[in-house]
Amino acid sequence: MANFSIILLRESNIGVQQYHFGTKLLFFFLTLLLIGLTALGWKFFEQFKIIETQSQLLEKQEKTQMAFQQRIDLYDGREDRISFLEAYVEELKQSEHNSNVMFKKHTALFRSNSQKLDEIHNFICQTMESECKPNIISRKNPQQTVQWLEHIHQDFLVFQQSLQKFDSQRRSVEEQANTIHQLRAQLFETEQNLSEHMEFLKVNKETVSRLTKKISKTTGIKLSKRIKNKSSKTKTGRGGPTILDSLSLDSPEALLSSGELRNFLYKNSNSYDIKVAQLEDLSRQIEKNKRFWRHTPTIIPVRSRALSDSYGMRTDPFTKKREYHAGIDFRARRGSKVFSPADAVVRIASRKSGFGLLVVLEHGRGFYPGRRKPVRYMTRFAHLSKILVKRGQHLKRGDLLGLVGSTGRSTGPHLHYEVIVNGRRKNPLIPISRFNPDQRLYRR
Repeated sequence: MANFSIILLRESNIGVQQYHFGTKLLFFFLTLLLIGLTALGWKFFEQFKIIETQSQLLEKQEKTQMAFQQRIDLYDGREDRISFLEAYVEELKQSEHNSNVMFKKHTALFRSNSQKLDEIHNFICQTMESECKPNIISRKNPQQTVQWLEHIHQDFLVFQQSLQKFDSQRRSVEEQANTIHQLRAQLFETEQNLSEHMEFLKVNKETVSRLTKKISKTTGIKLSKRIKNKSSKTKTGRGGPTILDSLSLDSPEALLSSGELRNFLYKNSNSYDIKVAQLEDLSRQIEKNKRFWRHTPTIIPVRSRALSDSYGMRTDPFTKKREYHAGIDFRARRGSKVFSPADAVVRIASRKSGFGLLVVLEHGRGFYPGRRKPVRYMTRFAHLSKILVKRGQHLKRGDLLGLVGSTGRSTGPHLHYEVIVNGRRKNPLIPISRFNPDQRLYRR
């Protein structure tokens, strides 16, 4: 075998140096290179295996996540079905309750009709002066009830045969009896119609009263208030026939016709229906904007209807010059109670120079006549003799806040009342007269 060698020459100061690399050394370097490449290849193979394993794990995780998502979707679907079934069960319970109520009503009506039928049957037996088939006292099941009805039917047939036998001899008496029977039936039906209509009017009246109280409690507006006329105190003769009296005088047969009477009564109750419908619509609208109504000053803050000064230009009582008056002055006795005209928070409750003892309330957003959007309300109460609230205190409409006095720049006991809308002072009578027209004021 031939030997190879590599000679490297290096030139230096002392001469040329030679480096010999033999075949064994080259073989050793090649072996090291081959081992390194083999190790590097094995390392790359291991990394490829690891990457492949991780890819398989990621694929398994994605499949697991998809399966888990499918289970979640299935669970959500089951929850929706359970909610639907619960709602359906509630509806069935309500339907069962309604069915039970209707069954009880029908049972009571059937018992009432059975009792009346018993009375009629006894009356027939007494009239015939003969023995009738005995009635079944206990009718616990439908078969006994049917048997009882068959017995009564047979007794009625016997009674009808007896009437046919004596028809020629007692025709006039029977005609009178039939007339009386018809009149009684018509009278009974008329009484029922009257009672039904009275119940209808009572329900409508209670509905009107309930809606009126609800609206008044929310807005402070007294819808049911009636203005008393002072001139009507003298006792004078009053009276006159009613519509029913006129109807009975013009056509007395109309009162005996239940259909005519029912039509007459329901035609005259249209005003109640219209009023109930209007109040229901108004109640729904107010319920939507309940918070705004609670913050709208719609009531008079004192139990006085007399004004000593109105809003606008006036002659100042001290300077005798024409000056702007930013509020209205209520005439009231010293110590009269002052109330909050709407829900509010107390912002000022102290003495303020010319205002004397002053209370300022911040109401928040409320309605103002002529404006579609809510406005911010503030009210002032000046010249009080005593303050009964503290700063930061929350008040409801009608809560007591102080007593009327004459503190500050005042000539006598009265209440100075201001309304501030969006930072500007407005006439306090505008929201009162627009939203609560029954609370009329007069100037003394």
